[in-house]
Amino acid sequence: MRGGASFQRSSSFFIHCRIRNKNVRLKRSPDIMNIQLTISLLVSDRMDTLERCLNSLKPLLRELDSELILIFTGKDDRVLEIARQYTPHVVSFEWCDDFAKARNAGIEEARGEWFLYLDDDEWFEDTAEIIRFFKSGEYKRYQSALYVVRNYTDWEGKGYIDSDVGRMCRLLPETKFIFPIHENLDPFPQPHKKLQCFVHHFGYLRKAGQEKKASKFDRNMKLLLERLEEEPDSAQCLMQLAMEHEVIGQYEKAIEYCERGLAAAAKRKDIYGTEVWMQCMLPRLIARTGDRKRARETAERYLKSSRTLEVAYTHQCASLVEYCYELDEYQKGLKYVQEYHRKLTFLDRHAEAAALQGCGDINYDSARGLAAVTYVQGLACAAELGNASLTAQILSWMPWENSVQMARHYTHLETWKAKYKNREKGILGAYARLKTDNAYVTLQKAFAEEHAGHTAAVEGFWKACAKDCPPGFEWQLVQMAVRNRISMKPLLEHTTRENWCGCVDVLATATPICDMEQFYQDLLPLMEGYSIYAGMLEQAFLEKQLSRGLLETSYFMQLMRRYSESVLRDARLLYCEEALRDADFYGLPSKVRFALKTDQIIRLIGQGDFAGSIRLVKEGLSIYPQMSAAVGNLTNYLADQIRTPPQVVSEEFVQLGAQVKQALKTLMEQGQWSEAYGVVGRFVAILPDDLEVLRLKQRILRQER
Repeated sequence: MRGGASFQRSSSFFIHCRIRNKNVRLKRSPDIMNIQLTISLLVSDRMDTLERCLNSLKPLLRELDSELILIFTGKDDRVLEIARQYTPHVVSFEWCDDFAKARNAGIEEARGEWFLYLDDDEWFEDTAEIIRFFKSGEYKRYQSALYVVRNYTDWEGKGYIDSDVGRMCRLLPETKFIFPIHENLDPFPQPHKKLQCFVHHFGYLRKAGQEKKASKFDRNMKLLLERLEEEPDSAQCLMQLAMEHEVIGQYEKAIEYCERGLAAAAKRKDIYGTEVWMQCMLPRLIARTGDRKRARETAERYLKSSRTLEVAYTHQCASLVEYCYELDEYQKGLKYVQEYHRKLTFLDRHAEAAALQGCGDINYDSARGLAAVTYVQGLACAAELGNASLTAQILSWMPWENSVQMARHYTHLETWKAKYKNREKGILGAYARLKTDNAYVTLQKAFAEEHAGHTAAVEGFWKACAKDCPPGFEWQLVQMAVRNRISMKPLLEHTTRENWCGCVDVLATATPICDMEQFYQDLLPLMEGYSIYAGMLEQAFLEKQLSRGLLETSYFMQLMRRYSESVLRDARLLYCEEALRDADFYGLPSKVRFALKTDQIIRLIGQGDFAGSIRLVKEGLSIYPQMSAAVGNLTNYLADQIRTPPQVVSEEFVQLGAQVKQALKTLMEQGQWSEAYGVVGRFVAILPDDLEVLRLKQRILRQER
């Protein structure tokens, strides 16, 4: 897209393959039934995913004239038994460290017009689009097709990277797999059909262990270097060598192979997917070595290259925004963010053609996926230069309607807004002018109206945001509700207990201890009908207050009593009376068990049984370590009450002292210095001659873990 008149594309998604004999089919005997689609997969010993994979293929086998060929490379007879339930066509293959040979065993048996393959740790979410592709006759207009592999980055399935893969094609006499690893179909003829259907894949998480990585690296390197010796100018092989070194963090070696691969690719007339990938990855690899300036210069060089296609150009612009911001080259950064937006707009207008460019995770979809992070970095550049008009423009480019993509960047936008607090009015004004119902933007519009003193408008935006508040931002709505006297009901009726718990934790950290009581009293009437949620906030505030050192004794005991009463009041609404009779009942939450112990301690103190209280204090510390600072204060209170040496102080206090020292060390390891200081202050008074306590105090003062 250097001029923009014609749209260029890479010759293939993965590798170059010219269209040859596009109308040739396998020769069949007249009495053989026509098979529309052959589905093939390698089956190892993955019991955990095989049935899910095979079950996802059942609609294809049911709706289309299709066959399933399983190449069994494993040793587990149970897996073999499962495989034979789905197809009579199971081929045993002795593994030889060559994926192409294994998959070619499936092609040799294939009788379909088209061929589709996948792995046994992948499964389709929905195959309806593939079924329509064949049933409608649309497949007759294409020679190959791409579907999506969704590679997850966490076991919960929240993070993932989508990659288009060329795994479907018309089956020609010359169709085969090439390359022993990262195998590809060859030829992979054009034109391609880009399908939106996808397979789930968690396999990369399973392979995350360092030992497995090293083992796989050694195996792959041996095969790739052998092939490179045979084909020293193989751009595909050089790219794969770069990939292998990149995976284990050997960036200099990856750069070397990437540069060699690009030099080899440049000798060819056509531009291939391998070249697209290496063009985009080379600056990123250089950046990972820490040399941002060289990375920026390399990316700029490829922007000017006649061999850089549109999708690669867009990726390079996104990378350049990042490098320029890190190099404090803000004006250049703004230039590239505008260029990124212009090129992305062009790609969006030619989406079908754009989908045919790329390789692996460098493609049109991933170029679009960079929008939010690129624009956030552009906002930082604009703010550094005080460019208000461009700030507003970049905000308007954000993909606000893509809430999944944007959700990952709300914290970055918050950091940006906080960093440029002196420009808050202009930033909020820019948000106010955006035409979107995005919940995060709606929250910013509420702030803008509050900043302008428009109370009625604040409540309107507040209520709109409360119905669909972005996770992690509830606490801001709570603070705004207190400032503007807004009922919390619209927020709380959409907030789960788990989310409210997270909100409470943030409020307990964000609210100064001296303001907690007033904040809680102001909020309480706004939470009518949600007493348990109000209690959770009260308890979090009290835990913070009780963690302070040097509290006046009677005030401390007053807070402890109030804390215990608050926890138990809520517990009586949730648990039966029988469960609450025993503080050691394992089915109760630790906070409730601690409150029950505290209630008993307060009763014993009222009876003057301080020795008995010490025993319960020790038990309470082991139940709910989060209250270790409060336990330290309580222990100090009990020490003040014990007047004579014969009382049960020595043995019990020695044991309790050991426990609290351990709690102190835990606080220090977690960097909770204020809490640790409060606790140690009490214990220096109780154990003035204990050298370990004195050493701990000095480390706390110096904040040395």
